[in-house]
Amino acid sequence: MDAIVDRFAQMQRELVHERFADFERGVLQDNIILCDAKSGMLLAFDGAMVIFCIDTFINAHGASPDAGLLRQAANALFLAAAACFLVSCHFSLTTVIPRLRRGREDHIFWEARAFRLPVEQYVEQMEGLDTMTERREKLQHLHMLASICKIKFDHFQLAIRFGQAAFIILVLAELTRIVA
Repeated sequence: MDAIVDRFAQMQRELVHERFADFERGVLQDNIILCDAKSGMLLAFDGAMVIFCIDTFINAHGASPDAGLLRQAANALFLAAAACFLVSCHFSLTTVIPRLRRGREDHIFWEARAFRLPVEQYVEQMEGLDTMTERREKLQHLHMLASICKIKFDHFQLAIRFGQAAFIILVLAELTRIVA
């Protein structure tokens, strides 16, 4: 009787582990999607601001190339803001670009050899996997997703910081232009 209870407890622990791994995968995937969406919106804003800054610089520079010191300062600030917005665009793009981790072969990654097999061979191979291999590969995949998530949020944070700096510089440029 004790063996049956122990086996039942073991099965229950394994089920809880699997449910937790599924939950963790969902959370990581949601965070990756959220970060990509925010980066896409930031990229659109930054791109528009780069064009605005350059257009403002060209119009101001073309209108009076012999401008005074304050107008030259405003022009320099517009260029600096455009450069910071451009750097923010770069980090927004590197956030959205997929992070492919190659090097080990598993049965989860979409480029794995198993997915290149004809469907019958694929099903046969997947049905032949033991539960320990499945669990190990699932946990390795979770670790990879966590790494991808961390890199994405690190790049997104840099994109935000450069965007903030660019916006402050742009406000200073506009104020300098008004005073000039």
